[in-house]
Amino acid sequence: MKRPIGPIAGLCLLLFFAAHAHAGPAARQVTDMVGRSVTVPAKAWRLVTTFKPASLCVTALGLQDNLVAVDTDSKRDRLQLAVNPAIADLPAVGQKSTGINFEAILAVNPDLVVLFAQKDGIAIADRLRDHGVAAIVILPEKIESLYATLDLIAGAAGQPEKADRAVAACRRMVELAGRRVAPVLPAQRKTVYFASALGVFSTATGDLLQDEMIALAGGIHAGHGMSGYFREISPEQFIAWNPDLVVISGATAQRARRVLQQPQFAGVSAVAAGRISDFPSNIAPWDFPSPLSVAGILWLAEKCYPEQFGDIDVDAEIDRLHRTLFGKGFHELGGTLSD
Repeated sequence: MKRPIGPIAGLCLLLFFAAHAHAGPAARQVTDMVGRSVTVPAKAWRLVTTFKPASLCVTALGLQDNLVAVDTDSKRDRLQLAVNPAIADLPAVGQKSTGINFEAILAVNPDLVVLFAQKDGIAIADRLRDHGVAAIVILPEKIESLYATLDLIAGAAGQPEKADRAVAACRRMVELAGRRVAPVLPAQRKTVYFASALGVFSTATGDLLQDEMIALAGGIHAGHGMSGYFREISPEQFIAWNPDLVVISGATAQRARRVLQQPQFAGVSAVAAGRISDFPSNIAPWDFPSPLSVAGILWLAEKCYPEQFGDIDVDAEIDRLHRTLFGKGFHELGGTLSD
């Protein structure tokens, strides 16, 4: 005859089954890009992103309909609005540069939150974990880590197959640029100066994505020898580097061009030859750590070595990339390329 289960034993059984029901048999462990082990649900239907490159990754993966809140910048990003107009009506959770609103994230009851490692991203991810919310940290500061970012987000969302198409399209673009610039001899390589959105004499260091983008485009990055984040340099350093090409990021392009028109810069090769270009594009930047950076690599490779691309329609390749990632071509999304 079976003995009846006592109240304490019964309570233990109830707690055991409740815990397993909460975790669910399909709950999984993923390791994010700073080594954190994160428990994620079988499918993450409710996604929150906290900075624009992460939102672009989610959109490139075809998961934009799963977004329930985004960073403030993504709500006005022209490319994302063209792909998913509903993003304008989603709750905002702040932004990486000025601060993330922790309560706003919790308010939308997300299944998965994507944060960036810089600033307080890791600390916020740990706080979210303590509140029972799955949060992954990404760090796409190199091209290979960008591919890993796409794999991680798709995998954590429970749809790993979504990354295959996006990663293949990005790899194809980078490999095309690489094949075309490969014949250029080391002595013929162009020195490229990257002016950041912070100002004409703020440039990327050798630790940042822009450094690798320039190298993959066949160029020599003027700021390669520096370390850290964006660094301020003197006008004298800019003159000493004597770049063959200047590319300008962000909304400061007109101001930067006016500065470089001053007489002391007239002897700089890029200035003398008029080889100063705004880094594309008008609908979403190509010099950020997002899938669009591969378009920036191909564009920059052609800027450096146009003779290597005479038989390739680079605009068509860029259109193809956008169509693969976002379902519409670059120009159909409202994209244009300035000089």
